[in-house]
Amino acid sequence: MHDRLKDWLLKDYKVPKSEGVQFITILILTILTGLIALGEYAVDLKATTLPLILILLVVNVALLVLAKRGVNTRLIGNMQLGVLYLMFQLSFFLLPGAFHVFIYWMVSIPLLAFIFGNLRTSHVWLVVVLITISGNSAYGIKTMGGSYEASIPYLPYAFAGTIFTITLVACFSLLYNLLGKAYSRLRSKNREVIELISQLKAMNGSLEKVVKERTKDIEERNKKLKKYAFMNSHMVRAPLANILGAIQHLEDKTDQITAEELLDIVKVSATSLDDVIKEIGRSLDEQERT
Repeated sequence: MHDRLKDWLLKDYKVPKSEGVQFITILILTILTGLIALGEYAVDLKATTLPLILILLVVNVALLVLAKRGVNTRLIGNMQLGVLYLMFQLSFFLLPGAFHVFIYWMVSIPLLAFIFGNLRTSHVWLVVVLITISGNSAYGIKTMGGSYEASIPYLPYAFAGTIFTITLVACFSLLYNLLGKAYSRLRSKNREVIELISQLKAMNGSLEKVVKERTKDIEERNKKLKKYAFMNSHMVRAPLANILGAIQHLEDKTDQITAEELLDIVKVSATSLDDVIKEIGRSLDEQERT
């Protein structure tokens, strides 16, 4: 059980992110923070204090500038999540009667963690948020009793509900686009792999054809070489041996064979040798033409 929990908490899947996804996310959060500050100033949302939300707005603008300049993306993402978490906690301690607001807003932190970082970061923040909600519940019971009464005016809560809805839609839109682009890249890579496999199959077929042709050519050459070897060892050597024998008889003064007989032997052997050489020449010409 412990190993399964550890695996769930620490496992990770890399989702390719475009360079601007973090900047766009922080930009949306900055705009939403500005709307909350406007709501606190105009109608008192009763969810946080105006000074605290203004501090968050300033910090978000600073993070936005750093993200635009390409500062370490993981650092910026973790700073953004940490600032949001700290703002929620400070708001709760200042206004424990707004617990019913924070418990819903804190859900956005693990979602943003996935958009900023990865699945492992999202799981870690989910555990942190769940522990925080339990701790805040215990703190609220200790300080305010078993329950509390919340004043719910229509206009402030309609304003806050609108901002909350926009936040969730923006987060899920970013997440959808993020996964959609990753899926598109995956499909594109898959098509490239399929094309490469097709090319490899075609090359393999061509290679097999070339190998068969080369093998056939080598076999033909081997046959011709065997033929040349046979001609050299039998057809060429025989008349040549006759000519050499006739020359030896001419040199031997005691031999009873006449010069005319030896000349006939030389003529026949030379003619035979000439025929063999011509046959070898024709075979070589045919090989060159093929």
